[in-house]
Amino acid sequence: MEIFITIDGVLRNTLQKFDTQYREYYLESDPEDKEETFVYDVTGQSTFDTILDFYKFQSKEEYMKFLYFEFPVEIFGHATLSYPLAATDFNKLFYDYPDINFTIIGLNEKGKAKPATLFFLSKVGIICDNIRFSTIDNIKKLWKECDVWITDDKRIIDACPKYRFEEKKYPIKFNTIYNNHFTNKREINKLSEIDKTWKKSLEKTISSTSME
Repeated sequence: MEIFITIDGVLRNTLQKFDTQYREYYLESDPEDKEETFVYDVTGQSTFDTILDFYKFQSKEEYMKFLYFEFPVEIFGHATLSYPLAATDFNKLFYDYPDINFTIIGLNEKGKAKPATLFFLSKVGIICDNIRFSTIDNIKKLWKECDVWITDDKRIIDACPKYRFEEKKYPIKFNTIYNNHFTNKREINKLSEIDKTWKKSLEKTISSTSME
């Protein structure tokens, strides 16, 4: 059995760190060397795919430079865990289910964000044999490779094949403060809830796969 777990949202609170870094650099620091005629601002709570709708940048190029070349270590490397025991709960799953192949998926890493993410995983003590970097454009292809995907991203949940509930392929929504605008059949607030809520389901799937 193959389970994918998205790094951002589920393991790492990247958006919170992005917000902090944006405010420190654009709203609170000395405006010297910045374009004075442009007004930087934050207008609401965003997801990764809606950042440019709520955080004001002069251009997409400026946003990409800010995220991936100027502050990737601060944002991706020094972000906090999604919740205090996220790393511990993931490592427990990894050890408790040796028959499951867990893969951690990074979908927002470009440029210097990749080594920064590896630093983050090392810093918080994540133990995993499989770490992959891809892009949001490859979601459909990635779904072909996994049975379960734990994510906070609606795009990933919506991309799950329609036969997911009949053929053991399904998404688990990880709830956050910014994704309460949609629901999913299976939802968790912490990875530790996998034991309580999905343990029997996972064991049945493992048993069925072994018999086949």
